[in-house]
Amino acid sequence: MVRILVIVFVALGVMFLPRALHAQEQDHDHDNDRHMAADGHHGGFPEFVDVFFTHHAYLERKLHLRFDATVENEVNEFEETAELAWQFNRWLGGEVEVPLIQTDPDEGDGNSGIGDIEVAPIVSFYQNPESMTILSVRSGFVLPTGDEEEGLGVDGWIWEPGFLLWQGYGESRRGAIQAELTYERFYASEEEDEEELVYNIAWSHWLPSNWIPIAELNGVTRLGEEHEEHEEELAVLKLASGGAESEDDTLISATLGFRYAFGNGQQWGAGVQFPISDSEAYDYRLVIGGIIHFN
Repeated sequence: MVRILVIVFVALGVMFLPRALHAQEQDHDHDNDRHMAADGHHGGFPEFVDVFFTHHAYLERKLHLRFDATVENEVNEFEETAELAWQFNRWLGGEVEVPLIQTDPDEGDGNSGIGDIEVAPIVSFYQNPESMTILSVRSGFVLPTGDEEEGLGVDGWIWEPGFLLWQGYGESRRGAIQAELTYERFYASEEEDEEELVYNIAWSHWLPSNWIPIAELNGVTRLGEEHEEHEEELAVLKLASGGAESEDDTLISATLGFRYAFGNGQQWGAGVQFPISDSEAYDYRLVIGGIIHFN
């Protein structure tokens, strides 16, 4: 199954690659007003670079396709996600994320299906091109569309209000620091509510070769009293936040990866996430995917 999914993503890349190369050739023929650098880096504000788990503060129009494989004690869980982000005007945008989850596919007794869909309006209330700073607020609503009995969702809904930062740096405007602080509250249908605090920070730098190395630190802390009857729901909630199941109240992970930017605005790449604070939480998490930007 992993090979099939990888083939699908490679096929998507091959399908769009000719367009990307053609767009790159055209970029060399246009003046600097349309493309300030012939290497693909436009040098504008902001420099759109999607990291892996940190929500970005800038507004844009894109389709983000992502495949996650989490390995824990040689037991795999797969998740394919399609996220559509749309900018309505300079200050207002939104995202819709639809996950397809597969649990224990190697054991033959797992389940697969649509998970919990998330809808999130975003307001970018501060944009300063001179200091290369963007501040935004995001309010995600995770709806109980996944089958909770089959482990594809949670028995309730989730509210995720968050504060987002994008800070560029460098004379060439190639570097960026992105950060997120999000409060997550799980409103259970039958049991007591649960709360989490998610905090992510990411670094990226657009190289002249169009390769973009990415380093990310991802943390999640459970708030309030721990309820053993919610272990399964909390595991799913943490996974949606870029973490995974952990017996500790805090789980901190690191993610290292890259993207390659094509001349038409697409970025494709991969990353590996591994736990730092709790080595027994999971072995590693592989992320593969790409972003298709719309004009």
